[in-house]
Amino acid sequence: MQDFSGTNDGTLKMRIYRSMLNDILEGRYVPERPFTEKELTEKYQISKSPIREALIELCNEGILRSIPRYGYEVLRIKEKEVKDAKDARIILECGALEHYFDRLSKERIEYLSTILDSDHTENDDIQHHWDRNSHFHIALMESYGNDYLVSVLKRSMILMKRAYAQYQYNKWQKLGFPSQGTKHRTLLEYIANADKENAVRTLREDIASFDTTFLG
Repeated sequence: MQDFSGTNDGTLKMRIYRSMLNDILEGRYVPERPFTEKELTEKYQISKSPIREALIELCNEGILRSIPRYGYEVLRIKEKEVKDAKDARIILECGALEHYFDRLSKERIEYLSTILDSDHTENDDIQHHWDRNSHFHIALMESYGNDYLVSVLKRSMILMKRAYAQYQYNKWQKLGFPSQGTKHRTLLEYIANADKENAVRTLREDIASFDTTFLG
C-alpha cells in the first residue's frame, strides 16, 4: 500500500488524483465497472475529503462520471471523438504556428528547449510521457500570447488524456513515446532557422501520429 500520510490536503488530493489516474491507465478501473468512495477510503486508508476532491477533478476532466447514490465509473470515449480532437488540434496548432511564427523569439525558443530538458526523466511511466507532450504543446501555444487559443488547446488535451485512459495499458507499453521528444527538438530547430514550412509540417506530423499510435 502507498503511503499518503505526512502531507497537506492540497498535495494529498493531487497524489490521490495521480494514483487514481495511473490505476485507470493500467486498466484497474474500466468503463461499465463502477466503484465507490468506500472502496477508495479502504484502499488508501485516509479520509473521504481528499479522495472526493480527486474524484471531482477526474469528473471535471471527463475521465470519470458520478453515479448518484452509488459511485463512479470511467467514461467511454468514442474513436470519432479522438479523431475529431486530433484534426482540431492540427488546424488549431499548425494554423497558430503559421500565423504567429514571427513571435517566436530566440529567448522563447530557448525556453521551449529548456522545457524539453527539464521534463526529461528515466521514468518510463505512461502518464509522464503524456504530461511531457502536453506541457510542450501548451507552452508553444502560450508563446503567441493568445489566451483563448491556449484554453481551447487545453480542452483538447484533456480529451486526449481521456483517450489514454480507455486503451489497454499493455498496448501502450509497446508505444514509441521517446520519438515525440525527437520531433519536438526537430521542430525547434526549424523554428530557430526561420524555416516556417518545415516547422509547420513537423508539428502536423507530430500531432497526426496520435492516430497511428493510439488508434492503430
